[in-house]
Formats: sequence, structure tokens, C-alpha cells
Amino acid sequence: ERLFGLTGYQGNHGEDVKEYYYYLDSTPTHSYMKMLYKYPQTTFPYEQLLAENGRRDKRDPEYELIDTGIFDDDRYFDVFIEYAKLEAEDILVRVRAYNRGPESAGLHLLPQIWFRNTWDWGRDERKPEIALDPESALRLHHPALGEMYLH
Repeated sequence: ERLFGLTGYQGNHGEDVKEYYYYLDSTPTHSYMKMLYKYPQTTFPYEQLLAENGRRDKRDPEYELIDTGIFDDDRYFDVFIEYAKLEAEDILVRVRAYNRGPESAGLHLLPQIWFRNTWDWGRDERKPEIALDPESALRLHHPALGEMYLH
């Protein structure tokens, strides 16, 4: 999750995330998790949120994403993301997106994988590797964690 928000100095009510996401379900161990993200179909109003929240003082209500009109006419996607842990090192991910708008609209989903950068700290010089596997997967190799695949 990398969400857009305002810092304490940018907004009129302290730090505040300006996107809409909901945690829908989870087991206590997080072996299963489900969330919903509301993704607008038009350009995200970063500058408008910064300017209007910066203009307001603490007595005024926050200027929220819904106030910008970005969700007018239901022009957004509902993106459901589910994680299920099959085994200790086997995690399944399902992403489903639904167009709630009145017309067809494009959406690009970009799955990502990353490794925590510990090699720059001088603890271990070895870096993990990501390579394309011939069977349409990514082969991941980490010096301490071993080999994994992203399908």
C-alpha cells in the first residue's frame, strides 16, 4: 500500500490519507486478507487536494477526495485484492477490478515484487535477483530466503 496523503503541515487536520480503501476481511493470523480500493478513472486531483486543504484552517472541515467530484457519475473502479496463505511460503493473490462507470474504461494492473534493501547497510553485500523464467513466471533468488517464483 502506497497511498497519497497530506502531511501535518499540508492539511488542516494533521496527517490524512486522501484515497479510499477498506479492509473487508482477515483472519487473526492474516492467513487470509481482503481489501477494496476505490480507483478513480480520471486524473487524481493531487494539486486540488493540497491547495484546498492548505487554504482551510482547523475550524473548517477537511476537503476530502469525494469533495473534488472525481467520483461523480460513478466513474471509478472497485479493485478487490485478496491474499491467501496456502502454505508457509506459498501466498496466493487475486486481484479483481470492476468498472462502476457508465462507459468502458482502461485500467492497467501492475503487480510488483520487491526485496528489502539490506545490502547497502553493509551487513551483507549479496543482492537478490529477479529473472524471467521460461514458463511465464518470475524466478526470484534471495541469498538468505532461497528461490521463489511469482506466477
